[in-house]
Amino acid sequence: MTASATVRASSAASRQRREALDGILFLLPNILGFLIFFAGPLILSLYYSLTDWDLFNPPKFVWLRNFVQALGFQIQPAAYQTAIAQGEGFFAALGKLLASNDPLFWVALRNTFVYAGGVLLLSVLPAFFLAYLLNSKLRGMTFFRGLYYLPVVASVVGISLVYLWIFDRQSGAINFVLGSITTLINRLFGTELAKPLIGWLNDPDWALFSLILMSAWRTVGYDMVIFLAALQGVPHSLTEAALVDGASRGTILRKIIIPLITPTIFFILVTNLIEVLQIFAEPYIMTRGGPANATLTIVMYLYQKGFQRFQMGYGSALAWLSFAIIFIITTIQFRASQRWVVED
Repeated sequence: MTASATVRASSAASRQRREALDGILFLLPNILGFLIFFAGPLILSLYYSLTDWDLFNPPKFVWLRNFVQALGFQIQPAAYQTAIAQGEGFFAALGKLLASNDPLFWVALRNTFVYAGGVLLLSVLPAFFLAYLLNSKLRGMTFFRGLYYLPVVASVVGISLVYLWIFDRQSGAINFVLGSITTLINRLFGTELAKPLIGWLNDPDWALFSLILMSAWRTVGYDMVIFLAALQGVPHSLTEAALVDGASRGTILRKIIIPLITPTIFFILVTNLIEVLQIFAEPYIMTRGGPANATLTIVMYLYQKGFQRFQMGYGSALAWLSFAIIFIITTIQFRASQRWVVED
């Protein structure tokens, strides 16, 4: 190799090293941010989930005891025998044979699932039909699309404070409207119906339903925009050909439009479910998990354990259980999607 070739090879190698160094420097802020704000806390929380730590004393390793405390049950034959002796049925007594180590965990888990199912039902279906109605070129459609999307960009805190007034038992807008309707019915039919004063956020039977209504109202605009984009991607040639062949609007919707947008439906179901299973801000602002733990959710419960009662080890274990639940449900959704999602 000549001297000039050696110099060129050395120059090329130096340039490659410099370009590699420049690339590393450009990536360094993201790498540091990932390690400091994501990977580091993640590993630390996994470590604390295996310990008993109260912020003030050194962590003590307890291994899986926190997870057993949350998920475990105790067999109580005495409670079963007492229930049988008191005349309770077999299945009612059997329910007392097993006692949860942490009953509030299961209450929070049940509330989370009920909340998630309610929000999905009251947001996804209305969002689809709104998008179907707004998928036209009539004048003013842009205004209504923006109007329905406004709650998405509004602050969660602001929306929660507004709904605190709307749901107020004495002076709330909903009870005022229901009272006005009751008064009108009494005048028209001569009845003496009492004005309903529903404690939307104070009654355990209504509190979780009230949060579901508010969250669905806030979510429907985002889902509507995604559905609208999917509907606008459906080829007009297919629907026009179906109309020419005599297909009805309902048949076109069931047989052509819905199958073509199943990837979008799947995307909305997955993203919405991941979000609603992590619900925290709404119950924290509006009910603090009450009344009588009716709105206590998993994330709310781990916040109470970790940051109010300083049981950081147990709170970390609850966080990892929450992650595991979301991961399992999402995996099931992906597996099930192979049967009904139509790929392009």
